[in-house]
Amino acid sequence: MDENPVQLLQQLMHLSVQKSMKMLEEYKLKPGQAGVLFLLEKYDNLSQKEIADKLGVKPPSITVALKKMEHQGYITRKADFHDQRIIRIQKTEKGSACVVHIKEVASRMEKIMCKNMSREEILLMKRLLVQMRDNLVNDKEIGGTSARLGNYKNF
Repeated sequence: MDENPVQLLQQLMHLSVQKSMKMLEEYKLKPGQAGVLFLLEKYDNLSQKEIADKLGVKPPSITVALKKMEHQGYITRKADFHDQRIIRIQKTEKGSACVVHIKEVASRMEKIMCKNMSREEILLMKRLLVQMRDNLVNDKEIGGTSARLGNYKNF
C-alpha cells in the first residue's frame, strides 16, 4: 500500500468515469451531462450560471453540453419571464425518464465500488472523502477554484 492517495483518487475517478460512460452509452450522455439532469431533478428551472455554480465550473464550459442536451430532447432552454437575459433550463419528460436510469447507474456504481466493504468502512471512507474535499475547498494557499468548489456541498 505504498500508492500515493492522490494517484489512487485519480485512478478511481478515471475508472468510475469510464464505467459510468459505458452504462450511460444507450442515452448518449456523458457523466457531466448526467450530472446536469440529476441537478435539474433536485432544483428545476435553474439558470445556466446557477447550474455552473452548483457543479463548480464556469458557465461557458457547460454551454456546449446544454446545447447538445437540448438537441437530444433532454432539456429545454427558455428566457426568464422577468429578465430576458437569463436563460432558464428545465428537464423535459425525456430528461425526467433518463434521471431514473442515472439513479440506477449511480446505485450500481456505488455497489461496485463498495463491494466487500463493511458499513463501518463505507462510513469511514465517506468521512475521509468529505474531509479531503473540505480541505481543498478551505485551502487558502492555492487560490483559483476554491470559491466554486464550495458549492459541491450543496449538490
